[in-house]
Amino acid sequence: MATRKNTAEGLKARMDKLENDLVKIKDQKAQLNIKEKELTKSFKEAKASYIVALMAESGKSIEELEQFARKPHQEKNGDELNVPGYEHTNG
Repeated sequence: MATRKNTAEGLKARMDKLENDLVKIKDQKAQLNIKEKELTKSFKEAKASYIVALMAESGKSIEELEQFARKPHQEKNGDELNVPGYEHTNG
């Protein structure tokens, strides 16, 4: 019977340890979720500031930017789009 008691005590101790570890992990998970939300918010704010800075550096008015956003764009190769006066010929 001593063996069963020792086994039961050992298993009880193991269960207690695992339960404590689980509680710690759940706490860490909750803290990481909070941190993720904070970082996501900070990232979005930084991205918005970056976009505003790019718009300010463009020298375009808000109206010009709105017109640009509304006009349909033709799909072109990026290289062709960036070379003034370049017309692509199929050949």
